[in-house]
Amino acid sequence: MKNDNFSKKGRTVSSERINSAEQQSQLVSKLQNGIKNDELSLHYQPRFDAITGKADVLEALVRWYEPGVGLFYPEVFISPAEENGLIFSLDLWVFEQCCKDLLQLQQTINPNVKIAVNISVLTCESIYYAQKIIEISERHNVSLLDFEFEITEATRVHDVRKVIAFCDTLKIYGATFCLDDFGTRQSSLLNLQKLPVTTVKISQQFVHEIGQSDQSETIIIGLIRMIKDLGMQSVAEGVETNEQYWFMREAGCDQLQGFLLGRPLRFMQLKSQSLEEPVIESC
Repeated sequence: MKNDNFSKKGRTVSSERINSAEQQSQLVSKLQNGIKNDELSLHYQPRFDAITGKADVLEALVRWYEPGVGLFYPEVFISPAEENGLIFSLDLWVFEQCCKDLLQLQQTINPNVKIAVNISVLTCESIYYAQKIIEISERHNVSLLDFEFEITEATRVHDVRKVIAFCDTLKIYGATFCLDDFGTRQSSLLNLQKLPVTTVKISQQFVHEIGQSDQSETIIIGLIRMIKDLGMQSVAEGVETNEQYWFMREAGCDQLQGFLLGRPLRFMQLKSQSLEEPVIESC
């Protein structure tokens, strides 16, 4: 994969540097060229089962390295891409790269590994892109059974019926869906009720309050219980301390993800040991 060593060579570009309409327009134009010129790269962060300690799911995280400028993280370029219609090309590029990587991961590391792919709600509002995803998977001879699509709540759903149609189309081929960043948007419960999701990621905003806010801890316990009662799996994102880890485990969270357990790795860095949960000391 290109640019596997960019984290050592380039500097990180923050969103504070992209603060004008002109800068944003330039960013989008460069990103469009970046997609065409294969300047993007994927990192993979494991999600660990709270019981077995195994990571059978890897979340794909896109990075963009612009030569001579530096490293861009998604929080810098995803919103401009959505606002300027580039998100569709970006989502399809990410999914196609995931298809290529999945084949190698299953052959060399874990035959049962699945990839979680972040996808914009805007993409989910078009049945055309559901068909494109099916075409890409068939072209690379991979099964959608091995993919989970994470729908973030950062973008407002304009037409939930279109999103449901998108999901139902891919479900026929075995794909599953996750509601990402749950609990931070007003539409959370409505989306949880209507969208055909099987997994819910509890926002790291709550996880980071563990040990600091009794109210947040009570909310987390209630969310996990509700998710379980709905027959869904819960994921804690942003687990960074031992206290957070043990609290989420004891609260009954199904899967755990965060820097404490495993940082995002470049494809070439992934090994079988990457999918084994490290030993976490008791608090």
